[in-house]
Amino acid sequence: MVYMAPLIFNRDIVGMNKALPLLGVVAILLVAGCSSTRVAVNNAGSTEQLGAVQTGSVSTTALPPIGPNGEVQRGVPPLTPTTTDPLVADTQPGVSGGLTSAGGDFNSSGRDLSGGLTVEKLLGRWTVVSGGAECQLNLTQTAKTGTGRYRANAPACSLSGLSVVASWTLAGSQVQLFDESGNLMAALILSGNRFVGTLSGGTGISMVG
Repeated sequence: MVYMAPLIFNRDIVGMNKALPLLGVVAILLVAGCSSTRVAVNNAGSTEQLGAVQTGSVSTTALPPIGPNGEVQRGVPPLTPTTTDPLVADTQPGVSGGLTSAGGDFNSSGRDLSGGLTVEKLLGRWTVVSGGAECQLNLTQTAKTGTGRYRANAPACSLSGLSVVASWTLAGSQVQLFDESGNLMAALILSGNRFVGTLSGGTGISMVG
């Protein structure tokens, strides 16, 4: 019985030595679990801080007419598509538009405007129509002195802006009309077999010939 106490004491020491590694492993697992939890919480917080990307609208504006030398022409509103064709629109009650008053089809042109426009293709008399009003426009190849443009006229025309036309030029596919002082009074672009555009006051016009 004298030797039993040391034996039991030695067994307790051996048991504790075996338990210490297990306690260490448990402690490591607990620390790793806490770290993973903190990382998940931090990631969740970062995700919540991300805001939605703000998007804005992009606005566009029509460009003004371009001159024969590449300069921007002033005085005529930018050419923009219209929902009403001025060739057939009737702005005066009881008065027929240009299509009926002339007794012909203004959507048909006797000129060959295919294959690119040239000054030669545009020479001569044209009919300009806006609602119930109709004018004759003459485009010549006679040089307008000191302007680099050609002479033009619209005799007895009732359309404001067109009656004072004194010269014209071809800028790409656009016909530009000017008054005696060189102010741009009208600009028209080729649309199918005719030209459509606006006068300086914003009135829509069509031109066929």
